[in-house]
Amino acid sequence: MPQVLYIHGSGYTQDSFAQQVAAFAGSDAVSLPGHPGGEALESVEEITSWFARYVDWKHAGRAVAVGNSLGGAVALRWALDFPEQVAGLVLIGTGARLRVSPKIFEMLDERWPACIATLADLALSPGASAALHARVRDWHELVGLESTLRDYTACDKFDVMQELGTLRAPTLIIVGSEDQLTPPKYSAYLHDRIVESTLAVIEGAGHVAMAEHPAEVNAAIGKFLGSLA
Repeated sequence: MPQVLYIHGSGYTQDSFAQQVAAFAGSDAVSLPGHPGGEALESVEEITSWFARYVDWKHAGRAVAVGNSLGGAVALRWALDFPEQVAGLVLIGTGARLRVSPKIFEMLDERWPACIATLADLALSPGASAALHARVRDWHELVGLESTLRDYTACDKFDVMQELGTLRAPTLIIVGSEDQLTPPKYSAYLHDRIVESTLAVIEGAGHVAMAEHPAEVNAAIGKFLGSLA
């Protein structure tokens, strides 16, 4: 079984994949630079180069990258630029292009840290628990403004729409039906253009489906990993 590595989203930490690390023995959730240790990188390309070095450092061989949002962008860029490292991809709440609403940048510039509660609301479905709301707020508070702003800026510049047709890695695409930040149409676009892909819609989940509905997400990941064995 290939090494499974999880890559978190903008302003988040490795804790966003805690339920997946617990469920899949030997898997590993990375903390990107600046989340919170070190200095955040400024582009998906820089983060991807860092991740490729991390894969080598882990001696992971051909790995499966499981990325949420920004992490999904990194996983896509990695699969395109470092195909020799790739056994498969799992893309959760992400897209081929990740334009960020100007309102989010305005919130970060003018209302930090008061806007953290709004960022958590955007990441979760209306039915999410108070405990999960608190966890999401904790991620942002730990990561801080500078790294969160760099994450969203990196997302805003990301675009691989014209490259998807060249991607040949087995790919599982997961999206919450209530995802406000990368709505299901983003995942449908990926599914339509990535040749070896399957799509799983998690009913009632938001942008961080893996934290909000871990049982359903883990079942989909488990089935996908089984198909690679």
